[in-house]
Amino acid sequence: MDRLYRTFADYYNRKDFRQFQNDLSRETYESLANSYSNSHNEVKTVTNMCDTLNGKSFEKLHFYSRKIHGTRSFVEFFNQDKPVTTEMADLAIISVVTQGRNIIYEKISFVQNKKENTVDNWEIDQNQLYLLRNFPTITGKKGLFKKNYADEIIFLNYSGNLGTYGLFKNPGEMVLVNAKTIYGLQNRNKISYDNLKNHIDTSTTRKSNSFPFFWFDHPFWDDMIHRMFRYFPKYGIPFFDLPFLNNISNSMNIYDFIRNWTLFNIGEVCHACGNIIDKDLSVMTRVLLKKAGLNEIMNIETEQNSFENNITLLIAHLDLE
Repeated sequence: MDRLYRTFADYYNRKDFRQFQNDLSRETYESLANSYSNSHNEVKTVTNMCDTLNGKSFEKLHFYSRKIHGTRSFVEFFNQDKPVTTEMADLAIISVVTQGRNIIYEKISFVQNKKENTVDNWEIDQNQLYLLRNFPTITGKKGLFKKNYADEIIFLNYSGNLGTYGLFKNPGEMVLVNAKTIYGLQNRNKISYDNLKNHIDTSTTRKSNSFPFFWFDHPFWDDMIHRMFRYFPKYGIPFFDLPFLNNISNSMNIYDFIRNWTLFNIGEVCHACGNIIDKDLSVMTRVLLKKAGLNEIMNIETEQNSFENNITLLIAHLDLE
């Protein structure tokens, strides 16, 4: 796993990689601005944004988007003492690392996209928020979840970043926020941009790395990195607040989002260093990767072949070979 760390440490310190991130951010802004000027709904806005990101690459990093057409997927769970049926999300962000054709690291986040109801305010469905914040035990009622799980589904959500919201803002901006932050800052069933800005900017400042991340050539460094990934895979690397391979879903604008996505900071780790951390989540990720057609370039072992869903996939792939 030290190769994974060293690759991102190299990218993080390179001017040409930052230029790549900036160019990608600018193109994404242009896509969102075009969607707003044409009054596109959430689905069309997300589709256009993902089309802009599809096919981009930087050396060993490759980015894909896929629009999967099918039956909308619903899950059932208890919101406190009441049974509820709702849709999970309309976008999945996946980050996957391969060595050869073998997957050695993968993360995923389920994203519900929303456009403003009024200026700088978004209305939040409370049942879906309960699901994306808590991930209670769920059962598949229709579509993807019903077809691929025989039993109840339990997602561990160690990081608190499995469920997120993509909040679109006029004239062409997006804020990515995890569901726990939405829950803590909402006023009744609405969340405001000002509340998000004050919270995210403050928390990001506390956690950010303001120094370049240099190479370490200690003779035991490779072994230490391997052991950290092996024994602490669900947390990334403990004791360090790295600017990559971290759990930083909250992004105040497109620049934040692109940098977090391209550095594999977004989402919940479900597989690392040969360890399946969350079996139910890994099943879901593999099914989505296979449906996206990535089984042509990586080994995707899954017994699940049925797929019914209407979802957009945004995939970042790092090939270490």
